[in-house]
Amino acid sequence: MFEASDDPAAFQDALIYQMRRFGESYWQLYRAVVRLGETFDHKTMLSWIQGERVPRSVASFKILARIELRYRLPAGYFKAKLPYQARSLLGHDLGDISPAERRRISLHLPDNFSSLPFSKREEILDWVRRVIISGSTDYRRYQAAAIKQRYAIRFPGVTYGGGSLSPRTSSLTATANNNAAETFEDPDLLSGVVDAPPRLAMEMADLIRFKTSTLTAIGFQRNGVWGEETASQKIEHLGLMFGALAASPAGVVKGRGVPLSHLTFGQKECRLDMVSNSCF
Repeated sequence: MFEASDDPAAFQDALIYQMRRFGESYWQLYRAVVRLGETFDHKTMLSWIQGERVPRSVASFKILARIELRYRLPAGYFKAKLPYQARSLLGHDLGDISPAERRRISLHLPDNFSSLPFSKREEILDWVRRVIISGSTDYRRYQAAAIKQRYAIRFPGVTYGGGSLSPRTSSLTATANNNAAETFEDPDLLSGVVDAPPRLAMEMADLIRFKTSTLTAIGFQRNGVWGEETASQKIEHLGLMFGALAASPAGVVKGRGVPLSHLTFGQKECRLDMVSNSCF
């Protein structure tokens, strides 16, 4: 160990610097802070060091606390260097609360929520529901006003767990719907909640199928698998993004005004150069 002469601002740099101070590899650190019987994946810690991910779950923050203790750092040292400080932690023990309510509540929970006694957790949940979600705080007034301005794109044929992952219908139906989408340019309608055109719904279905299936198709790779809650959340968030793109610039939402028929996830055709082993 050598005395710290630097204090990197970024989480990745700070973690690498502290490991170098103690002369440890990521595997040595993993073996030291992850206890026997725990399921924390060593690849997760490696992804922190490589800058691919940052801790976001309750389990990850528990590991960070152990690293801080091992390296004699003040509590919260690494958390203060993480981006998006306002993000809520994933993996809180919320019992049988529905996914929709879970997303609204989790933002207002303390980081150590899951380690608190049951009675204390119930008290916190009751307070969040009563004061923030249903109360008259500034946040609640903002939320109540914001939800009146609807601008999402619905994907009614794309669900997870219900067996309806493909909106592929007959070519005649798809063509008819696509032609209808071409005239779907009413600003008042575009500032509300509308169904996705067939092509966009098909792209969403392909994405959800790819990210939730047990095995990928031959020739494809992916980084991680989505569970039911994550897939539902992604459908909702992507619907909001496309809704903002389609919403009228002249409306309250002040969207981009992109015609529904032009919305797409985007595709890139790649031809492999066998000499340089690169795409062009």
